[in-house]
Amino acid sequence: MLDDQLGKLLQQAQKLQSDMAKVQEELKNMRVEAVVDAGTIKVIANGRQEIVDIVVDSAIIHPANAQVLQELLVNAVNLAMEKSRTLAKQEMNRVTGGMNIPNIPGFF
Repeated sequence: MLDDQLGKLLQQAQKLQSDMAKVQEELKNMRVEAVVDAGTIKVIANGRQEIVDIVVDSAIIHPANAQVLQELLVNAVNLAMEKSRTLAKQEMNRVTGGMNIPNIPGFF
């Protein structure tokens, strides 16, 4: 009886590991975007917290706007990263049923 329970537990752990690997792969293709300053800066990140694109409205690119542009980019990147972390947590919670599994490399 104990062997049956241990076997089921190992099967569940293997399925969880497989499901988590699948989600990690899917996160590469998921996108979140952060838009600041009425759309003059847009940063797009994937679900693995990697920036995949930054779009800057050409109307604000002028030497006098350099400091403002820098601040907007930092704000947009930070917002995109926050959204990406939220997406990753949501996807992992979907797989783990909300079970808190700490220290998963590359996720949180």
